[in-house]
Parts: sequence; C-alpha cells; structure tokens
Amino acid sequence: MRRPALFLFVLLGLMRFAMAQDSSPSQTEQSALKLTPPPTRSAASSNAHPAANGAAVAVLQATVDQLTRKNDDLLDLLKKQQGVLEDIEYDRRLQSRQIQSLEERLEDALLQNTKLQDKVSNLEAAAAVAPVAAPVADKPVVAPPTPPPGDAEPAAPPTPSTYLPPAQTGGDPTAPAWHRLFTLSGTDNKDTDLFHIQGSAWRIFWHNLDKPGKTYTNTSALFINAYPKDDTIPQKVCSKLGTGGDCTELAGPGNYYLKVEASGGSWELAVEDFH
Repeated sequence: MRRPALFLFVLLGLMRFAMAQDSSPSQTEQSALKLTPPPTRSAASSNAHPAANGAAVAVLQATVDQLTRKNDDLLDLLKKQQGVLEDIEYDRRLQSRQIQSLEERLEDALLQNTKLQDKVSNLEAAAAVAPVAAPVADKPVVAPPTPPPGDAEPAAPPTPSTYLPPAQTGGDPTAPAWHRLFTLSGTDNKDTDLFHIQGSAWRIFWHNLDKPGKTYTNTSALFINAYPKDDTIPQKVCSKLGTGGDCTELAGPGNYYLKVEASGGSWELAVEDFH
C-alpha cells in the first residue's frame, strides 16, 4: 500500500511542476516583449510625418515666391537706372554738339568781323591820303558840254527783280523732280515757319546783295542755318560776306525751319524739295 501511494504522490508533483512551467513566460519571450515598441506610438509618428512634410513644402514655396518677387523688383530697378544713364549720355552728346556748333559760328563771326575791320581801315586810310582840291576863287563854273544825241552814254542796266533761278516746270509728272516750296527775301534777321520735306534731298538757293555804291562793297553779311524740328543742332547753309549767291543741298526727309541772320544789305532764298 505504501509504494502505490508514494508513486501517486510523486506523479502529482511532476504534473504540478509541468503546469507551472507552461503558465510562466520564458526569458526569450520577455526580451521580445521588452524590445517591441508600443503600437500606439508608431501609429502616431506615421501619421505626424505627412503633416510635417506638407508644412515644410508650403514654407519653402512661400520663400521661393518672395525671392522671385524681389528679383523682379531688382530687374525693374536696373532697367530704370539703365534708362536714366542712357538719357544722361544722350544729353552729354547733345551738349557737346551744341558747343561745337557754337564754336564754329563764333570762329566764322570773328573772321567776318576781322575782314570788315580791315575794309573799314583801308577805306579810312584811302580817304586820309586822297588830296583835297583847294577852291579856286573867282573862277566861273563851266558846265560840261552836252554830248550830241547820238553819242549819249548808255544807261546802267536795271537791277534784276531776283537773282534766284526760276522754278522747274514741265517734264514727266511721274518722274522725280525738284519742286519749289517757297521763296523768301528781306534785309534783317528772320526765322521761317516749319515746313515739311518729303524727299531724301532738298536744296536752298540763296543770294546776298550789298547796298548800292562802292563804299558799301563787301560790307553786308548773310548767315543761314537749317534746324530740324525739336533739335538745337543746325545744318549750315551759308556764311557769306558781300554780294554773291549759291545753292546748298541737304539731306531729307523731315520737318525743318530756317534761321536767317543778315546785316548791311538785302537777301533772298528759295527752298526746293526733290521727290
């Protein structure tokens, strides 16, 4: 009886030990549980990454847009500054041309003035050297003999009404030709009205005339300049001292006016357009 009871007691102890081993976790399983992160944290982090990436992209795009606007503003400012520099350079060139033109006109005026002074000095010297005839007392004045009708001296030729050539007329109306726009005359300074030139070339016939008498020979002066519209740089037409004339050809087309400066005589001019 004791042996079967002892056997049963040992068997029952083994069964309890086996059940205790099955219910307690092993060391491997405990380490695995410790290494595995909580599922709730991984899910939260996976949901937070897309939102953070979207915010970073929005900030980056806003920064790029702001830089683009600043670059556009800088380009506009540079263009304006370049335009201002070009205007300043143009003004400098224009002033240089004006100074050069004024210097040329001053040189011409000084030269003409020197010639006039020389002529006046020569006339004064000639008048001082010429002997003055002493009056003869009680000498009857004898009238010069009257020449026969057939031997009368010819009268001086009359002064022509104009020294300018006549305008061209006739010809083929479809072919290019010179067309006279207007004529002008005077004794003093004068500015013409604005006129239009159609063709690529135009010309000015001009003539200067001294006052009658040998005393006034080469004492008149005539200066003519052609000014384009809205420009202060003239095109020189003539600079004449004394009687004489010529034709000056200029380049067109465009709108122009003439500035005439004259003294000591009379002048006339004619403007023609080639088209």
